[in-house]
Amino acid sequence: MSDPKGGDEMVKQQKLVFEVPDDDTPSFLRRQRQGMAYFQRLETAGADPTLIDEVIEFLLPCVTQPKDRDEAREALLDASKRQYMDLLAAATGGAVEDPTPDESESTK
Repeated sequence: MSDPKGGDEMVKQQKLVFEVPDDDTPSFLRRQRQGMAYFQRLETAGADPTLIDEVIEFLLPCVTQPKDRDEAREALLDASKRQYMDLLAAATGGAVEDPTPDESESTK
């Protein structure tokens, strides 16, 4: 993939591994409340840069790979819309199979 700014630099997407919190993970209701607020804001106001940054910070603790937090933020920014919504649903207790599927599955 070429650099969208017109350069020839290749953009390398980091592999994102997300540990889905379950019903026994502490702060279930806190995640539920925050996730609901994000979904409502997305539906009513649409995504703005501040909301995207807040959602990334909300999802970041669930990212186990990459270990480097800056790389993890970049990997979240590179997620597709479906992955982004699935990650948010998974983090708030929604039923999602695997929000970070193997690359071979996502290139169909």
